[in-house]
Amino acid sequence: MFIFDVETLGKESNSVILSMAAIYFDPETKPSYEDLYNSAFFVKFDVEDQVRRLDRKIGKTTMQWWAKQCDIVKAKSLKPNKALDVKFEDGYEAMRKWAESKKDDQCYVWARGNLDQLVLDSFEEQLEIKPIWPFNRWRDVRTAIDILYNTTNGYCPVNYKGFSADAKVIKHNPVDDCAYDAMMLMYGADPKDPPF
Repeated sequence: MFIFDVETLGKESNSVILSMAAIYFDPETKPSYEDLYNSAFFVKFDVEDQVRRLDRKIGKTTMQWWAKQCDIVKAKSLKPNKALDVKFEDGYEAMRKWAESKKDDQCYVWARGNLDQLVLDSFEEQLEIKPIWPFNRWRDVRTAIDILYNTTNGYCPVNYKGFSADAKVIKHNPVDDCAYDAMMLMYGADPKDPPF
């Protein structure tokens, strides 16, 4: 299975993408958080190029939200970095090659909600590029967690020895977000159950 996350500058399908990450995982191998995190694909994009050349949009309320985030996630995704920022097409093709190297084109692609898929679809349509994953392979993490673990907010405790979300996860870092969602899908627990 793949798990996918983007950080954007808006809530519309034509928004700028700051960065994207994905992790490929096999639940049968029982990976740890570190296994997931260290296996991630990550790319950071050139925002100015997206706005100027592709007319991608920046949302005012999203910029206000980013202003309140911690310096670590701002440095990871928001702040320009000439050494790391790439054109969207280059980062997208790098992700395609990475995904193809997993040789599993029939598996599900999990994302938290549908914005990530909608923004990616918008880029694919605008640039007339073939999708990395077909539309019908996408699944929603929040819905799965709520149904599997009797929650209502898309989050659940993780029943994996030594894992603590508070100690390990930096929210809105797309690699952390992917790894955390994978942990909840594989090792989630009903909040009413006693800890392991």
